[in-house]
Amino acid sequence: MINRSKRFARKAVKVDHAQNLIMQHVLQLENEYTSIDSCLHRRISEPLFSKDCMPHFRRSGLDGYAVWSKDALFATPQNPACLRVIDEVPAGYTSNKQVVPGTAIRIMTGSAVPDGADAVIMFEQTEEYQEEGQVSIRIKHKVAHGQNITKVGDEITTGQLLMGAGTRIGPGQIALLASMGYKEVPVFRRPVVGVLTTGSELISVGEPLQPGRIRNSNVYMLVAQIEQYGGLAVKIGTAPDDIDEVNRTINNTLEECDMLIVSGGVSVGDYDVMADFFTTTSGNDTTLLFNKIAMRPGSPTTAAVINNKLVFGLSGNPGACFVSFELLVRPVLLAMQGIESPCKHYIQAIITNDYDKGCPHDRYIRGRMIYSNEQVKVSVLEKNNSSMLISIQDANCIIMIPAGSKGIAAGQQVEVIPLPYEFTMY
Repeated sequence: MINRSKRFARKAVKVDHAQNLIMQHVLQLENEYTSIDSCLHRRISEPLFSKDCMPHFRRSGLDGYAVWSKDALFATPQNPACLRVIDEVPAGYTSNKQVVPGTAIRIMTGSAVPDGADAVIMFEQTEEYQEEGQVSIRIKHKVAHGQNITKVGDEITTGQLLMGAGTRIGPGQIALLASMGYKEVPVFRRPVVGVLTTGSELISVGEPLQPGRIRNSNVYMLVAQIEQYGGLAVKIGTAPDDIDEVNRTINNTLEECDMLIVSGGVSVGDYDVMADFFTTTSGNDTTLLFNKIAMRPGSPTTAAVINNKLVFGLSGNPGACFVSFELLVRPVLLAMQGIESPCKHYIQAIITNDYDKGCPHDRYIRGRMIYSNEQVKVSVLEKNNSSMLISIQDANCIIMIPAGSKGIAAGQQVEVIPLPYEFTMY
């Protein structure tokens, strides 16, 4: 028989302590290789080094003429240097001729600079003319040694570290990997995260509204958050308010997933089935990490380890569910993909509007952050209650309002957690 008094006998832990408890149980994922064509947004699983230097030949930086700089050391418009053009080098080709004093070779951007040349002068600073059927040029400006030539290895040296483990692959990383011949890329396997919702009041997104029933928005929000941070979300469905059915579903899910998130049923109501699950589940393969956090919203947030896998019980209220995920689940997903210290992502900002709602615990509320007049400023969004979701779409950060009876006044400094899909923090 379930002892429902345990729901009220909860010891609240601070957010940072909850994060530390969770991080001790992060599942280490194996590596895998993926094609460079499909590695976008994946995370590198091991340090990658350059296989070659870049460029691996002396490269022209522009369209012009490869010359020996001393030929034009004193060139002026009134006293130009005259050189005979002996060859042309399109991009992708090389010349079998050598630049010697008194000669030049026509060259295109990116082409290999011929032997003997130590500078490239742009077309615009020359004048082409014919002399006895031979193309020649006049150079009207002084040419410096090394001008417009990229030296071998000037950009990247052989064996240089390109990117470390945990690096998120974007267009720049893909270009670099391609230039180094990485056809297959070592990446962390994407964490597979099950999403289970509870509550007999939930209906599917396509159903018409009914009295007392609401559409299940949390499942779609959580799936989006999981995939935003590199995870692979699996919708488990909606469990009824039945402890036995929830128990079976969770245990079956953990056989296929690396982690499980359950939304709803963690508070102290008569039908909060997840509260019963976490208070009655015990054994050698189960450890309850915490079942209350000293924060608002989302204080009933719960975490346990079952069969060496993390199980999160998040609030059914969308605002609380969203915030709890960002504070607790996001760091786990990042750590599983090679990010060190994923919880340390606060920045300082000046709050622009009053928040006079006092609380005995720290509050984590949705905000909008901007950079203005060389200063980071943040405002509290309206309709910020835990049961409200309208402001989630406008939130690009979470504001931490310290515990106290007075809240915080405009103009004060606060700690802010940027949401990385708008502010790159990793």
